[in-house]
Amino acid sequence: MDDLSVRGAEDFLALSKRLKATGQGELRKELNKGLRQAAKPLIPRVRAAFRSDLPARGGLGAFMARKPARVAVKTGRDPGVSVVVSKVDPRLDQGRLSHPVFGRRPTVVQRVKAGTFSDTLQGEGPAIRDDLLAVLEDVADRAVRG
Repeated sequence: MDDLSVRGAEDFLALSKRLKATGQGELRKELNKGLRQAAKPLIPRVRAAFRSDLPARGGLGAFMARKPARVAVKTGRDPGVSVVVSKVDPRLDQGRLSHPVFGRRPTVVQRVKAGTFSDTLQGEGPAIRDDLLAVLEDVADRAVRG
């Protein structure tokens, strides 16, 4: 490895593949771990958004805030860092919530605030961008030296 800099998702993918190909698997693991740690502060912010933006009556906001959430680092076709909340209907972020009436069929579609999840991540993304870039630059420097 001669000169290496990371500027976007494509460069991140190239760095990850280059580390794997040159036998620096431990450094690649450190890269993924560092990216997960840098993005972890987004999870409490998403949970707070669920509590504040989703209906309190019936407990939806509190229920969604308790759902398991994690940070995932992807190096496949769509490389990047994502926050994943388990078992959530994607229509919820579109502002539609389908639920049974009085716990029985038929179900109804209730309107809720759209973009609670995605808007929170987009708004908070710049706050962690520097941390993510610092991890990428550190690993790239170590790969060049090692």
